[in-house]
Amino acid sequence: MAEQPGELADGVRSVLAELGADAVVRLEPIPGGASRETWLIEAGIAGDRAAPGREGEEAARRYVLRRDPAGAESLASQQQEAGLIRLARKAGVPAPEPLHYEPAGGRFETAGILMAHVPGESVAPRLLRKPEYEVARGALTAQLGEALARLHSIELAAAVDVLGPPPADPVVTAIEVWEATLDSIGVPLPAVEAGLRWLRAERPDPAAPGLVHGDFRLGNFIVDESGLAAVIDWELAHIGDPVEDIGWLGIRSWRFGNDDRRVAGVGSLDDFLAAYAAAGGEPPDAERIRYWEVFGNLKWAVICARQANDHLSGLRRSHELASLGRRICEPEWDMLELIGTAR
Repeated sequence: MAEQPGELADGVRSVLAELGADAVVRLEPIPGGASRETWLIEAGIAGDRAAPGREGEEAARRYVLRRDPAGAESLASQQQEAGLIRLARKAGVPAPEPLHYEPAGGRFETAGILMAHVPGESVAPRLLRKPEYEVARGALTAQLGEALARLHSIELAAAVDVLGPPPADPVVTAIEVWEATLDSIGVPLPAVEAGLRWLRAERPDPAAPGLVHGDFRLGNFIVDESGLAAVIDWELAHIGDPVEDIGWLGIRSWRFGNDDRRVAGVGSLDDFLAAYAAAGGEPPDAERIRYWEVFGNLKWAVICARQANDHLSGLRRSHELASLGRRICEPEWDMLELIGTAR
């Protein structure tokens, strides 16, 4: 393992030294994060401190660095994300341990969090297809229900300490956030405009606000061979209607081809809600879930448009971001189907 050159690696070495780790570092970008950069870090014991017979090698310890790429925008800052992960772990939600936060201009160059590495897989098609995850697939629906119930059990006051005051009307605020995002792109999406009007007209009765993960779906779970190992990627977390997380989890885009299995492509909504209730969550009615599933599809369409625009405008050149522009029609279609059957 050769030392990694560069200012970022120097900054990581400095932080690891303060945490008691060794200075030999390898940095490797982990693909797949479109909003924030994720880096795998290996630090180890080198040279004459290695085990007998392994001189010149390193006994690697792994870490993960999450940081903001230039031009990226998220609902929750890196500092808030670290605070939320700590709250989640305290509530019993499996999540990586945050070890150190650096502000923008610090040793990670942009704002970033150094976290403990959690072994496992997060790439959805692998989790849904590979035989080594068969046991995990059987357990995941109930584990996700339990984890989300624990997440939603976090006291509002604790979430407010991290994120700030709750909105006066979480539903209206959620609609306004994504409408403003769409307006900032300047791309005409008539189906999304129709969805915005429907969401306003069919707004459900207010719910007690709580912490919402905002991106609770397959692809943001680390899964090992026994099931859920960690919930990751908290940059869309906010205070709102907790049912938003259930609607988002159920949209067809996150089933990755297993369309008959409504929850993450692995299980049924009934089984998920049973586990959610058993862990202390309050199961919502079907109409409220469907409302937030409509919202989730609209939100995903806007996110696809925003990220494609980041590429086209030159803000962040990326084949991955460009490809997301081709997916806008998928959530638009699903949203319109849901609107047509919502009553």
